[in-house]
Amino acid sequence: MYVFGTQYLRGATPERDQWDRDMENMAKMGFNTLRAWLVWNACEKADGEIDHEYITGFLDCAKKHGLDVGLLFHLHAAPAWAIKKYPQYYYVNEDHQPFVPGIRANTPSGGWPGLCFDHDEVRELEERFIRGVISETKSYSNVAFYEPMNEPHSWVDLAKRPSGIFCYCDASTKKFRTWLEKKYGNIQTLNDAWGHFYGNFDEILPPRWMNSYCDYTDFRLFTMENVVEEIDFRTKVIKACDNKPVIAHAWGGGAITCSQLGGMAFDDWKNAAVFDKWGFSAFPQKADDCSSLALGCNATRCAAQGKEVWQSELTAGINGTGLHQNGRIDDKTFNKFSLESIRHGATGLLYWQYRKERFGSEFGGFSMTDYAGGPTNLSRCAEKLCRTLNKNEDVFGKYEQDKARVALVFSIRSYLADWVSNGRMSNKDAVDSINGYYRMLWEENIITDIIHEEIFGDLSQYRLIIVPSPYAVSEKLAMALKDYIEKGGVVLSDPYFGAFDKDMKLSRQVPGYGFADVFGCEEDDIVIRRTVKLTGGAGECVLEGNAQKETFRNVTSRALYAYEDGTPAILENSWGKGRAIISGVNLGLSYSARTLVGDDFTSSDKANSSIAAKEFVMKLLDECGVEKNRCSAEGVKVSVMKTEGAADGIIMINSLSKPASGEYALDRAYSGVSVELGGATAEIKDGKLVFTIADDESAVLRLIK
Repeated sequence: MYVFGTQYLRGATPERDQWDRDMENMAKMGFNTLRAWLVWNACEKADGEIDHEYITGFLDCAKKHGLDVGLLFHLHAAPAWAIKKYPQYYYVNEDHQPFVPGIRANTPSGGWPGLCFDHDEVRELEERFIRGVISETKSYSNVAFYEPMNEPHSWVDLAKRPSGIFCYCDASTKKFRTWLEKKYGNIQTLNDAWGHFYGNFDEILPPRWMNSYCDYTDFRLFTMENVVEEIDFRTKVIKACDNKPVIAHAWGGGAITCSQLGGMAFDDWKNAAVFDKWGFSAFPQKADDCSSLALGCNATRCAAQGKEVWQSELTAGINGTGLHQNGRIDDKTFNKFSLESIRHGATGLLYWQYRKERFGSEFGGFSMTDYAGGPTNLSRCAEKLCRTLNKNEDVFGKYEQDKARVALVFSIRSYLADWVSNGRMSNKDAVDSINGYYRMLWEENIITDIIHEEIFGDLSQYRLIIVPSPYAVSEKLAMALKDYIEKGGVVLSDPYFGAFDKDMKLSRQVPGYGFADVFGCEEDDIVIRRTVKLTGGAGECVLEGNAQKETFRNVTSRALYAYEDGTPAILENSWGKGRAIISGVNLGLSYSARTLVGDDFTSSDKANSSIAAKEFVMKLLDECGVEKNRCSAEGVKVSVMKTEGAADGIIMINSLSKPASGEYALDRAYSGVSVELGGATAEIKDGKLVFTIADDESAVLRLIK
């Protein structure tokens, strides 16, 4: 069964008198899975009294209609009795003021953000609730999975500017000090790293107010690991009660596309390690967001480290809430969002959400049905796709794709450096930089991996590794890259490589970690320049949307491009058997779609499309022997899903507003092809897929072996 369905229950929406009719309609559409939020204040209205009938009534209704259910424990919604009884456990902001729980967009019933889980007594309340619920739900065969936390991250106060971060309570401060002592061992080592003069760890307070790289980075890295500890605690409680899978997913596109990663403080790779399955949410708004959506998909796949991946919350197609409605997206865009997720590895697809929200700031938003739960163009599209996937479950339920030969480095430390540097307002330059490089590769159907700077395997499979925003890349990855180059690999780096050392202090030489020798140059100066003119290659070019302009001295490497004054701009050096290339300009930023796919943060920035930046990277790929685009039709994205069965699958997306015809070179023998969904024609001829696809259209094809 291909997992396909929608989010349905969250507190008071939808009301109970709607359940039976809605679930009947979903079953008729072919849906097989619902995701239900067990909102704490909706389920335990009085201390110790869980409303089991509310929960089991929902499960009984779903079972009647043959629907599986995933249950999320939404403990960020503290019940009114707990808020009144335990004010000493409120989260505390950086002004040392307790944050009184209330309504938030995803918690219209109030109680957000709950009680700080760094207090032992709060953990006891959480465990009591989880155990109490599962004591009743474990007997239900249609409970398919549990979730211990929605989009695990540290919450931020978006009403403040910069966004308020948490938590500064005594319990959290004590845990931070313990974490620091474990990391540094003794206070003098910490003082050397931070440039402070503490006498002991008990004197340390979490940073607040003014920017400082060393201590803020440690505080946010601690918070990331603290989130991991909490979800691990809840997961162990769940598994002690029931043996069903435990799954969770990353916030809107994942950490790699989060422009407030410093505030939200989450690490997909470390979070994913806790669970049986992993996923992510995404709320793209327009077709041009597809490359950012795909970047989140690929990062999620890599973070899962071989585990099953789901698209756990995909926009159902309505953008806007309350009095600021943008209307439903069209059929073609809806299909693009859905198939973009699937073609990058999602073997489950759940939309957000089925019915319009009736309460809170998400009033009237995000649904695929009309006001009364009736059909719309979005629900009709979802039904067609659902039936196609289930009909071809042998292809799309489990498949493999070719291995990536190109990788992009995701440096969380560099994201944090960007965040602190921007006054904790945003780390969007770092997001946009990796987004731009990915967009170049996505446009050319080049499969790409995302490498986490602390969690990675053998790098030798890659013919090219690109390092966007390398300001604070970890020592561990820097040493691995040095070894990779020496053994024959090729690395392309953005400006300011390793300017922050392992402790987030300023390096005494840039590039850092000894990479001045590797790149054959030393930085002379670095300034902000949004537009940069270069000469070299095919001639003169202008890069728009740039950030840094880095100049060099003590150059022993070869200049590939120069600035207007003739000084080197992009340098290449031989190191061991490989090549090290450093760019003094931000090539990724110069080609970034500059879009976000989270629901909390949106972007109206203008996309950059400096063709020269892409041409440089494409030429480098050719030199590295990376396979070229197998599709001859410009703008058409093609992914082949390979199986061990009698058929393979193809997803094809035309991103242009005009019909396209072309060929796709196949590396397996097929006797025929059928179009299962979408406006396309196709045939197998001389080992190639010969096709025509309509403008802005998507298609699902079945290849017969």
